[in-house]
Amino acid sequence: MEQGPVPDGGSTRDEDAMIAGDAAWDDEPPWLDEELPPDQEAGDDRDWPGDAGDRCGEAVAAEAGRDGAEYAAVTARLIAAGIETAVAHVPGTPMTPGIKAGPAGGFGQSEPLDTAEPVPALAWAADYASGDRRQFTGVSDDELCGLMGARQRLECRQAWEKLMALAEFIRRRPAPGCRLTGPGPMPQVWAEGTAAEISVQFSITQRAADGLLSLAWDLAAKLPLTSAGLRDGILDLDKTRTIAAHCANLSPDEAQQAERILFSTPDIDRKTRTMIRDRIARAVIEVNPEAARKNRDEGERERRIEVQPEVSGNSMIAGRELPPLAVLRMDQKLTARARQLKRLGVTGNLDELRVLAFLETFGEADPEGDLARAQSVRPGQDGDPADGDPGNSGHGPRPDRTGGAGPADGGAGYADSGTGQGRGVCTCGAAGSGIAAVVHLTAPVLTLTELAGRPGVLRGTGPIDPDQVRELADAASANPKTSYQFTITDRDGRPIAHARGKPRANDFTRSRKPRNSDKPDHPATGPPRLTLVDPGPPSGHGTWLYEHGDREIIFAFESLNGDCDHRHQAPGHDPGTHLRHLTGVLHTECTFPTCRTPQHRADYEHSAPHDQGGITCLCTCGPVCRRNHKHKQGPAWKLDGTGKPGYFTWKLPSGRTYLSGPDLYPI
Repeated sequence: MEQGPVPDGGSTRDEDAMIAGDAAWDDEPPWLDEELPPDQEAGDDRDWPGDAGDRCGEAVAAEAGRDGAEYAAVTARLIAAGIETAVAHVPGTPMTPGIKAGPAGGFGQSEPLDTAEPVPALAWAADYASGDRRQFTGVSDDELCGLMGARQRLECRQAWEKLMALAEFIRRRPAPGCRLTGPGPMPQVWAEGTAAEISVQFSITQRAADGLLSLAWDLAAKLPLTSAGLRDGILDLDKTRTIAAHCANLSPDEAQQAERILFSTPDIDRKTRTMIRDRIARAVIEVNPEAARKNRDEGERERRIEVQPEVSGNSMIAGRELPPLAVLRMDQKLTARARQLKRLGVTGNLDELRVLAFLETFGEADPEGDLARAQSVRPGQDGDPADGDPGNSGHGPRPDRTGGAGPADGGAGYADSGTGQGRGVCTCGAAGSGIAAVVHLTAPVLTLTELAGRPGVLRGTGPIDPDQVRELADAASANPKTSYQFTITDRDGRPIAHARGKPRANDFTRSRKPRNSDKPDHPATGPPRLTLVDPGPPSGHGTWLYEHGDREIIFAFESLNGDCDHRHQAPGHDPGTHLRHLTGVLHTECTFPTCRTPQHRADYEHSAPHDQGGITCLCTCGPVCRRNHKHKQGPAWKLDGTGKPGYFTWKLPSGRTYLSGPDLYPI
């Protein structure tokens, strides 16, 4: 029988039904059985009917009657108030009259706080109802739903407040020659560099900052109904962004016309983001079909392939802004190939087989070949899938930690001198394959040497787990094109010393012939070793020998820490090869705090211009992307060196300063 919570200490629905006399227990309760003794082991020390003869059936009946009368009185009070049972907070159900007592009184369905505007007083009431430790003591399900709705409206209101502050920031940063116009009033264009100021204030990318500024401008200049919807909690931030994006190429009058069509939708506050998306898209086409086509054309100019790490440790590759018909055809082809693989006997569900078909398209999987190899091995033989071989998993061969054959297209790098934390970078080209590959792997040396299980970073995909680090390291050690770099870091992971590896006389790359195999792609066996060769001066980090398989590499470290001694200063404007390399060790990305443009795509920028007396040195120069380089040349921007390699101070038009330090590497 269904039960529901009742406020004011009321009965459950079962109890109400029993009082009315229209329900009975399926089984008699134990205390009605006079022959059943008390359960001593369960700690049952109650007086039971028939126990010592001191209670009789009449006494039990009288007690039950008193209990029933008490419940009946409670029920009568609830019925008189019109709330004999609590109801779930479901929009559209009948209104529950009155305000229930308790800490969350007023948050019940259709009660005043359930429908209140998202103002500070509502936040105070929600805090009180939630309790100091957010245990929600004394709060019914109905009231809890009302509390969650209030929090949602308050969240929307705070997003609106933030966007209104951004709109004011735009008013204070008009582009040269732009006047404030319209009902906002707002400039048509904001000054260059405004997004950079917002990005560093909010710790977001400049692309994200541009998006926030655009949304703030739209709400202030041409989308009043959408702005009011976000302010009042009718729309959330995602829905607001969706509306603004579809109205991007409409004039203010057209955008407001599309808004009116959208907000004429019944129960718009209950529509999901995709429902809102479909309705505003239809409204835009109805108002101005040409604007809808322009949206599509502008999107085409943003076509790109994105590669990102997944939370699981795997990776994602996606094509953005592709032609809809082409995507539909590609999707159908992947499904058709997946079904074909299924008929051939390749195992996996449809999603897994579609992924195999996708990888197969680029030569990164061979499901038919894997299946044929698995079927050619008799059960019980070495390599049989039942014995742990990858078999028909579709992922291709992997390096064998015990010395089996594996690919030689990995790269590896490692860190730690034995005296501190550190990292290394390795670049390698694929050997024996038709495609040259360059892989940059950064990882602690303790992970490489199997003394710890810390993560590494694979450039282009993100963090990888220790097993992946070691597999790539094994494969890279067998490739004669693999190069190694080591960087010692402090306890926070910032670089303090660096060395580029040089092959020792016994390194197999000197003779181009490996010692342990006739194949140049023979992977390493066992973990690598790092040995101190020469401790060097007390203030230095010494010289070390790195051994991994057939590789023997020497590393002589030079310091990157402390006040700059200008030993690497270049005489002219442009840096030498080694100075540029060390600059890239300190900063693999643009020195602006929120920019992630790789240093190889950035300008080599002087904090003090060279023609104004600035020097070309580690303490004054670093990679700055072209956009931030241009900002830095503005009259209200300033970039200063600190006298320490890799540390810079950015001063922005707001007057605020932001310190930029060397990269943080995995440790």
